[in-house]
Amino acid sequence: MNIGKFILRRLSLQIFVLIGLTMFTFILMFGLPGDPAALLFSAGGIAAGMDEYHAFRAKWGLDLPMWKQYLNFVGNLIRGDMGTSLVTRAPIIDNLRAYFPATIELAFVSFIFATVMGIPLGVISALKRNSWIDHAIRAVSLFGVSMPIFWLAIIMLIIFYYYLGIVPSSQRIDLDMEIPKHITGFYLIDTIITGYWDGFFNAVHHLMLPSFILGFSVVGLLARVTRASILEVISQDYVRTARSKGLQEKTVIGRHVMRNALIPTITILGLLVGGLLSGAVLTETIFAWPGVGRFAVQSIMLLDRLAVVDVTILIGVAFSTANMIVDIVVAFLDPRIRY
Repeated sequence: MNIGKFILRRLSLQIFVLIGLTMFTFILMFGLPGDPAALLFSAGGIAAGMDEYHAFRAKWGLDLPMWKQYLNFVGNLIRGDMGTSLVTRAPIIDNLRAYFPATIELAFVSFIFATVMGIPLGVISALKRNSWIDHAIRAVSLFGVSMPIFWLAIIMLIIFYYYLGIVPSSQRIDLDMEIPKHITGFYLIDTIITGYWDGFFNAVHHLMLPSFILGFSVVGLLARVTRASILEVISQDYVRTARSKGLQEKTVIGRHVMRNALIPTITILGLLVGGLLSGAVLTETIFAWPGVGRFAVQSIMLLDRLAVVDVTILIGVAFSTANMIVDIVVAFLDPRIRY
């Protein structure tokens, strides 16, 4: 199978994944007990009679059967309409445009940190097998895999914000600083484009702790997978043959070992994208980060079901797209994958 057919097959599978995702998420959310209309009226302290209550449900389609709500939702989604939030009273797509750049920025910086730390630690651990360096790296990896994000975030906030005062506790930029001019929605990019360097360094300062917390949660997994892959490849016959031919160790590792050993690592990177996006929900809530995760938590608390479904679909699309890209990259590296 050539690479073009392989990509087309992955794209076709992507469509079925998205259909299943929308259906499962919609049924799960709209099958939950509770009435968002009653919750919103009571939370807002609105003294409404039954006529106003039923009019509200009819306006937002809450009185329709679930299957009809789902068909309406899919039809609107195909037209690019993600619905209107019951909480913000604004189109959900506008809310996602406002919140998603903050989540992507946080996840991207965390991804870079995890990759830069995890892969070298895994390589060093494999090459120094059973040494004190290997044991130390494995201990750090086990700690990173085992610690829940919310627990580690709270501990780090207590140490570095409350006691040491060297990192901010929340938000993307200090409240007394000017918000960067909106160009892309990404503060790091917008501040560079406009030359707003004070804002850039302040945004980096705010990103340091949450991105470290989110990235550290996957550093351990990445290091362990890289270590195991390298140890497996090193024991192969072609590696022993390369060494017996007198090749330098760095040539054996760089040309023969790393190319094959990194294939499982690249595969796991696609899964880590989903882990970072889902982990961002907890991280954004703890750090009051104005991203999609925090928006989703607020929507869940007020039973804004359509907003929760849209956020889940958005994260699912990002996750499945990342995995599709990883599959294509791996297919280029190893032609056997195409078959």
